[in-house]
Amino acid sequence: MGRYLAILILCVCIAPFLPGLIENHLGAFKGEQIEAAESTSGSGKRTFRITMDRNGHFIADARLNDRPVEMLVDTGATTAAIPLSIAKEIGIDVDPADFRHEVRTANGTTYGAGVEIDSLRIGNIHLKHIDAIVLNDQSLGQPLLGMSVLHELERFDISNGTLVLVQ
Repeated sequence: MGRYLAILILCVCIAPFLPGLIENHLGAFKGEQIEAAESTSGSGKRTFRITMDRNGHFIADARLNDRPVEMLVDTGATTAAIPLSIAKEIGIDVDPADFRHEVRTANGTTYGAGVEIDSLRIGNIHLKHIDAIVLNDQSLGQPLLGMSVLHELERFDISNGTLVLVQ
C-alpha cells in the first residue's frame, strides 16, 4: 500500500511539469523543415515548406555560397541581411569603407555594406545573385532572409503555421 501511495505522490508532483517537458521535446520537431521535391500539379515548380517555431518565427536552414547558415525569415526586412562574421565565413570580403549605406534596424540606425550573394539555397529552392547588406555583428545577431529574396520567388504564403516558398 505504501508503494502505491508513493507512486501516486510522485505522479502528482510531476504532473504540473509534464506539459512543459512534452512541449520542449516536441518543439525540436515543430521547427523542422519539410521539403517537397515537386509540386502536386507536376508543373516542375519547386516548393519548400518551413514550419513556424515555438516562438512564432520561421527559421530557414539555408546555404549561402554553399555554406550552411540559419536565417530568420523577415518580411519586414527590405533586403537579405547578414552579420559581418558570417559574410566572411561565406567568402564575402567587405572593406570598412564599404559600410556607407544608412540602414534602419530594430536596434536603431547603423551603416551597412551592399553585397551580392552568389548563390542561396533553401531546400530545393535555388537562387543566384541575391542583393544583401552586411552589418556589423553588434547591429545584427542573426542573418535575415528579407524581401529581396522572397521577391525572387514565384510566390510565398503563410497558413496554418507553415511558410510555403514556391519557385
